[in-house]
Amino acid sequence: MVSAPQSQTGDRIRADVLVIGTGIAGLVFVLETAAKHPDRTIIVATKGEFGEGNSRYAQGGIAVVAADDDSLEAHLADTLEAGAGLCHEPSARAILERAPRAFERLRSYGVEFDSSAGGAPELSLEGGHSHRRIHHKGDRTGAAIIDELLARVRCCPQVRILENHTAVDLLVETHRQRLGDGGEVVGAYLLDDASGRIHVIEASLTVLATGGAGKVFRYTTNAETATGDGLAMAYRAGARVANLEFFQFHPTLLYHPAVNNFLLTEALRGEGARLRLPEGGERFMATVDPDRMELATRDVVARAIFSEMERHALEFVHLDLTSLEPEVVARKFPAILEKLKSLGLDPTRDLIPVVPAAHYQCGGVLAAIDGTTDLTRLIAIGEVACTGLHGANRLASNSLMEGLVMGFCAAERAGEYFTTPVSSERGVLDWDSTFVVDNRRSSQISAHWRGLRGEMSSYAGIVRTEAGLQDLLRLVRLRREVIEHHYWRHIVSTDLLELRNIAQLAELLTESALHRRESLGGHYREDHPGREPTSFDTVLRRQRIYPSTSSRFERPHS
Repeated sequence: MVSAPQSQTGDRIRADVLVIGTGIAGLVFVLETAAKHPDRTIIVATKGEFGEGNSRYAQGGIAVVAADDDSLEAHLADTLEAGAGLCHEPSARAILERAPRAFERLRSYGVEFDSSAGGAPELSLEGGHSHRRIHHKGDRTGAAIIDELLARVRCCPQVRILENHTAVDLLVETHRQRLGDGGEVVGAYLLDDASGRIHVIEASLTVLATGGAGKVFRYTTNAETATGDGLAMAYRAGARVANLEFFQFHPTLLYHPAVNNFLLTEALRGEGARLRLPEGGERFMATVDPDRMELATRDVVARAIFSEMERHALEFVHLDLTSLEPEVVARKFPAILEKLKSLGLDPTRDLIPVVPAAHYQCGGVLAAIDGTTDLTRLIAIGEVACTGLHGANRLASNSLMEGLVMGFCAAERAGEYFTTPVSSERGVLDWDSTFVVDNRRSSQISAHWRGLRGEMSSYAGIVRTEAGLQDLLRLVRLRREVIEHHYWRHIVSTDLLELRNIAQLAELLTESALHRRESLGGHYREDHPGREPTSFDTVLRRQRIYPSTSSRFERPHS
């Protein structure tokens, strides 16, 4: 017997700004916009608890030049080298130039970082950096930043926080003759997880600060919420996305049956930790990159670990911290030490099992450094955006820095959207549950989750081949067809929305990986191990894929 359809029609809510996501980029944007425009209302929607996301779990820190022997040019050179020639240098330079001022503004919020006895910043060294320039708060930098920003956002009277609200899709008005090839975003549908109702949120400006999509792979360092929601919604709305084939794998995720996503920060290797094979203890990075060894860029180290695991049929390799002074580990990495000891591991004596895991995406929604996109009134900031800073591979600790800078730059731009009226011609429709027939069993959604993530890890993980990617594309498209049918015919839940978005991203990532017949940064094709004489960005828009040579990271709208 089929039960009666459940209406999911919710309320209609109006605000000046809708911010989706509560990482460093979104929270900085909210604080700065609230300060500049105290008469404007801001809704902040978060899928889980307030402040949950990848920013909170960033252990390393923020890369900002501070030492006398360091410079902007050195930081830029390191960034461009890590990006393997695919960075957009004007954007990278502009972001790095703004970083020191944005960092000082962050400190003015009360965020503290470690310093020496004399008051100078205590800077860490991480892979790919030529100088110590990583500002940190122990090994829980992200949590320290987010906790302070959250407390300040909660004190803003014009900010309304919607926890446990999942974005369904963007609301788009298309006026092609007047606005060009894109459209105008006028808000979003949000699912209230508690009531199951889907609200219409109308806004003069919509900000995607939704983070990454590591959950598309089996092993990931990401938060449980990292399911590519913002990227998938922007693509469906008509925005261009770029370079999705470049997904960075962090070399050292803790391998343990009781813990799924605990990261062992790169700063450990910066302090002297070594990678070794489980049997014999051979330090294999000496033959892979004899100059940089464990401090090579993440793509090099992750691929080296993967190769050793494949060659020796290993489930993991070891990270050796035993040469580090116990006082250094206790002082600089207290959270890691506490976690390992809770699992019965003593890093002063035991070798720690690690595996590579999906970390941060390098591509995303095409955006200028102020977050502007192809779609009017839609801003994308933080990991969801592709500014050209990262190219084919992220330089360690540039991620929090980029989110910080973009949050400030986007807030500088926000005011212009309040003075220009939304050009809606037909109005926004309430959510329609007319065609809903019943709930979809959670066990069926879980089956797709497990299958999709396993397939992505096997075929589109650290090492890829054309034959494997072709097989994967067929599998993903079949799954997407089934999942879309579920979406349109059954009650919408957060699990189903996340599955839909992950499936969308999986297809786009696979198409991009097939298109790039070269190995570059975080994209390694075993059947094409070299690179092309000239590398272009891979840009997609609604099933259209093409290499782009244009200055695509310049501001889309004047």
